[in-house]
Amino acid sequence: MGAPGRDLWSIETAVIQDPTIWRAVFTGTTPLHLIAAVTQSLADRTPITRDPSRIPGLARDRMTVHTRHVPAPDIAFALERRVSALAARHRTAASSPPPPHGPSPRRTR
Repeated sequence: MGAPGRDLWSIETAVIQDPTIWRAVFTGTTPLHLIAAVTQSLADRTPITRDPSRIPGLARDRMTVHTRHVPAPDIAFALERRVSALAARHRTAASSPPPPHGPSPRRTR
């Protein structure tokens, strides 16, 4: 576990000489399972379906966007699969015991 106010991790996407597209900042108090979830998501090479109109301009200019029509039954199946995956992830997170907490530091004058 990190030390509050001392440890700081950040993840940033940018293109050389352009402004930051997005940034995530984690402090010493950020739960480790959240940091792990973000880094696992970033390492996943599976393409992500996004609405092109919701992608920031700086990012959209540096990516390839493909649009295709998908039959409704395929979309319903994908939604069911996504809901199942999220439910399984929630069950896994809920079954993990929380990290032990030490006594809270007392304030002194």
